[in-house]
Amino acid sequence: MIQEKTLTGYPSIDKPWLKYYSEEAINAVPPKCSIYENIYEANREYLEETALLYYGKKVTYKKLFHEVDKAAKAFVSCGVNYGDNVAICMPATPETIYTILALNKIGANANMLNPTFSEEQLRDRINDTEAKVLVVVNELFWRVKNVLSKTKIETVVSCSAVNSLGAVIKAIKKVKKIPNTMVWNEFVKKEKDVTLTIPGYKPNHPAVMVYSSGTTGASKGIQLTNDSINATINEGKYIGFEWKRQDRYIAVVPIWFSTGICATVLVPLRHGITVILEPTYDFKVFYEHIVKYRPNFTITASGLPNYLASEKELEEAYKSFKYFVVGGEYVTPHVEKRLNQWLEKNGSPEKLHKGYGMCECGGTVTATHYKCNVVGSAGIPTPHVTVAAFDLTTGKELKYGERGEVRVLSPCRMLGYYGKPEATEEYFHTDEKGQVWACTGDMGYVTEDGCLFVDGRLSSSYRNEDGGVIYLFDIERAVLDHEQVRQCKTVVSEVDGKCVHVAHVVLMPGADEEKVLQEVKKHCFEKLPKNHMPSLVKLYEDALPVSKSGKLDVLAMESDVTDLVKL
Repeated sequence: MIQEKTLTGYPSIDKPWLKYYSEEAINAVPPKCSIYENIYEANREYLEETALLYYGKKVTYKKLFHEVDKAAKAFVSCGVNYGDNVAICMPATPETIYTILALNKIGANANMLNPTFSEEQLRDRINDTEAKVLVVVNELFWRVKNVLSKTKIETVVSCSAVNSLGAVIKAIKKVKKIPNTMVWNEFVKKEKDVTLTIPGYKPNHPAVMVYSSGTTGASKGIQLTNDSINATINEGKYIGFEWKRQDRYIAVVPIWFSTGICATVLVPLRHGITVILEPTYDFKVFYEHIVKYRPNFTITASGLPNYLASEKELEEAYKSFKYFVVGGEYVTPHVEKRLNQWLEKNGSPEKLHKGYGMCECGGTVTATHYKCNVVGSAGIPTPHVTVAAFDLTTGKELKYGERGEVRVLSPCRMLGYYGKPEATEEYFHTDEKGQVWACTGDMGYVTEDGCLFVDGRLSSSYRNEDGGVIYLFDIERAVLDHEQVRQCKTVVSEVDGKCVHVAHVVLMPGADEEKVLQEVKKHCFEKLPKNHMPSLVKLYEDALPVSKSGKLDVLAMESDVTDLVKL
């Protein structure tokens, strides 16, 4: 008789989430090689299968590896060597994927610039890495044009977003050569007479760099390695998704985020899944491509399913979704239930799935499993990841259900913040066992089933006049409990000479404003401590203000104290 395991009450010891995974998943070990080698070895016997789908144009694995080889040689001909950084300011086009894998093949580092950054941020991100080569899409060249003279960039490779679609489309789009740049098709011709020397495997060798948002200070380069990304690929195989070669994955997360490049491109490519590349973030385009290509998987923010459910409620194509995953933001229970009903109405075999992650940990930390999908949770840790909450004062691990800072042990974690050893040391904590925990800065807790519940950022708090700590995310959750509240962000503003919290709210269309606010007030009174009560509210008609980075514009909300409503 098998003796049942006795729980200690501590998630990092019990690892209750492992009961949902197979022995194969638990014992799987990622290969010790480059990302390129990992993807190539997995697909070299399937060369005629489709690797990428770009506005209807198919790129086979044979074509993918051929173009990667050409690009790798071209980079070598331009003086790119092992360990060098190459700046990339590109959306998700085939040439972007060729570039990333080509650089990885020769041991160079893909420095993924976020085009929403200011000119100052772009300049500093290029100069920090001493990049001498920049690959930029024509349509974003204006973002870097004024920056180039202030950097060490010697070679600029320009590429139109429609380059892969052929001469006719380029003529229709009136694609023109950007002066003083090398056009992609000319660039790859430089591969002639170049013999590649493929570097051997080196542990923790840098591969891809993405950036923090920079909304709370200077953006930091998050250095991911071959090992960390291969670990992400390994986790992706066993996360609970029922992968099948030549399934389709629509990649809607921008490629300059680690989720965009790792989870939605490199993971499916490694497993023989066709990646539908989306260079623009446009719900209407996503809808058209979902109908046309019938994808089986996606990871996105909640805005897309909300748009589909409200504007394009019924479609035969929705049946193709095996896993529709939402991450990066809190999904209220009533919204989750509504989206579950939408998926069920359309014949999708699974409910809405959720996930939690961060760029510093390769993008994915937890995800709901087909065996464990609890409403309101962010899922369970992936097979080789450990998650626990820690006391904010003592730094000790907390038991199930006790709330504290969420910390993560993950083989997918970054090497560190590029050129910022102090920031790296602050982010990581090495315990008495020598385990390196990522300190996420998020508040949450783990249940006995292994589910993670994330409440919000610890920085989303302040001390009131009495010295009490007010957690703004607790206020937001209470307000969002009302089904007629679509959005809520609570910020701290100075009103009449005092620092107070103000709930910025968007109601559902047609909501009775007075009635909803009274019901919200009553619910908050019952759920929140007295000092957390939102006494001031600012209402918006359509949506909360958004910054250039795509995140909510907290600074704008903090400074706007006009038209406040007393609750």
